[in-house]
Formats: sequence, structure tokens, C-alpha cells
Amino acid sequence: MSEKFIKTLKEVERFLELSDREKEAFKEVTSLYPFSSTEYYLRIASKSLAVRRMLLPSLEEVDDSIQRFGSEDPLCEERDKKTSLLTHRYPDRVLIVTTNVCPVLCRFCMRKRNWKKPPFFISDDEIEKAVSYVRENKKVRDVLISGGEPLILPIEKLRKLLLSLKEIEHVEVIRIGTRLPVVFPQKLFERELLSLLEEAEKVWVNTHFNHPDEITEEAKLAVRNLLKAGIPVNNQTVLLKGVNDSPEILEKLFRELQKIKVRPYYLFHCDPVKGVMHFSTTITKGLEIVEELFKKLSPLAIPYYAVDGPGGYGKVPLMPERYRKEGNRYIFRSFNGKTFKMDDR
Repeated sequence: MSEKFIKTLKEVERFLELSDREKEAFKEVTSLYPFSSTEYYLRIASKSLAVRRMLLPSLEEVDDSIQRFGSEDPLCEERDKKTSLLTHRYPDRVLIVTTNVCPVLCRFCMRKRNWKKPPFFISDDEIEKAVSYVRENKKVRDVLISGGEPLILPIEKLRKLLLSLKEIEHVEVIRIGTRLPVVFPQKLFERELLSLLEEAEKVWVNTHFNHPDEITEEAKLAVRNLLKAGIPVNNQTVLLKGVNDSPEILEKLFRELQKIKVRPYYLFHCDPVKGVMHFSTTITKGLEIVEELFKKLSPLAIPYYAVDGPGGYGKVPLMPERYRKEGNRYIFRSFNGKTFKMDDR
């Protein structure tokens, strides 16, 4: 199944009535940070202010007073590259960036620097180099396939990558970071793609719902198709100012995800990326939101709130402080705010 990606202001105006400021932003910003969307996601944006904010260019993206606090590659992915497209930071995990092409260019993208490059898909030679690196490094048990959108790679290229990794005995998990269930779920109605993901056996999918408005009937069917193929589905949400930075919205999101058997996995603090800083909340606000979620949700529906350390320090899960130690005794604070004590024995 194919769909034409929407890239121009004229095309967008077929779906959305834009304000003068939105038109100005589109014209000014897209020369630096381009625009792309599916028709499907534009239709959601026509009914959801939260999705509209994630999708449409904003003058805040090029406001130096805001963006000067960000950098192009704060997580130092480029520094830790071992091949042209493979980054190795954690002892047992590697990242392979397969493309910079996405059906939807999310304005909060942490790899926004790659939008400035010509469109690329991983070549057969780059696949072989990445697979060879993994094959030779026996401590690597977990390979993250990311992008851009890896699941829009030409099917034979995706097959070569996934099945080559499957054959490496010490690779136990192949994680695919994809936003297709959110922005282009129809692609996951394709039997050839689903069959390949099932054949690859070791595949887990990490997807990226940020707001309850994104959980449509089509999205639910896409998730169901993955689950039927034996593929676990986890979700990574980014905490975004003006989109989902309230306990009420995130409670609804995580409840709805649990209903469709998608495990809320991470709630990321917004990375300090140039062009993205207008979405950033304080870490304190994130912790306050998680504190409220603990009062209302079971642990199965609460993700790790995490900061990805600028400078390449990696992810650090954060939790509201729920205990302290006094002498040989721990004092705990329960979900309802009451405290109890236990001896450390």
C-alpha cells in the first residue's frame, strides 16, 4: 500500500484551514526544517490541536532566544559511530539508523539534524558493514533499528537487514523504532511486511503514541496485526509542552494503550535538540506528573520517566522519591501519600 506524502503548503491547505501565522511559519521554517505528512495524519490534525502542534511548523523552531539552549546532536550519536550508520554506546546494544526519510516529520524529532541531509536509505554495503560489526562483537545482544522510518525501507533491503541479524546467534532482540502505527497505520495492513517481521522472529516494536487522539481505529488495527504476528509492542512517549504535559492527558493515553495491549515503556524528557526546545518542560514538572500517575495507574501502565544524558551519558530513569532510610529502617510513601516503616533485615 502506498500513499503520497504531503510536503507543500498548498497541499496542506486541502486538509487544514491555516492561520496567517501558521502560513508564515510554514514558509519561513521549511527552508531549514522541511515538512512531510500523510493524508491520514493531517486528517487527525484537523480535529486535534495537540496533533496539529506536533505536525505543523512553528516560528519557535527558528527563534534563537529559545533554540540557543539546544544543540544539533546533544546525545553524541555521531561521536559514537562504529560504522557510517551504526552507533555503539551501551555494552550490549547498538543502534542502526537506516534512513532519514519519514512519512511524517514530527516537529519534536531528536534527529532533526538529519532533515538537512539529502534523503537516504541504508545501502547493501552499509548493511553488510553494520551486520559484520554486530557479528564480530559477541557482547551485542540487542540491536535497535531506527531512522527516520525503518519500516518504509524497500522490502528486500529490510529483509536483508532483519534476516541477517536473525542469523547471528548472540543477537537475542531486534527492536524496531517505528511511528507507522501512529502516522501511517495502513502500511501495517500489508501482508508482505507483516510476514517478514514475523519471519525475523526476534523482532520487538517500539512505537510512539504521544496523545490519546492518535489512538484511532486504524491505529488499533495496525497494533492488532503486529500482535497477531507475535511481535510485542511497547510505546515511547515524549513529554511535550502544549501537547501532553498534564497528568490527565497522560493517564488517558496510558490507559488507552494498555487497552490495546501496548506497554507504556518510556516517558522521555524532551531532548535538548536545536529546533525542538520550545517543546521542553522542566524535569520537575515531569516528576510531578509521574507522581500523580502513581496515584491512578497500575505499574503495568506507568512508563519509566527518563532523561537521556546530553554528552552521550545514556538514559537515566527518574522516579519521584518514595522512600528514605533512617538508621536501620526504611520509611516508604505509598500511592495515597501515607507512610509505613520496615526494618532493613
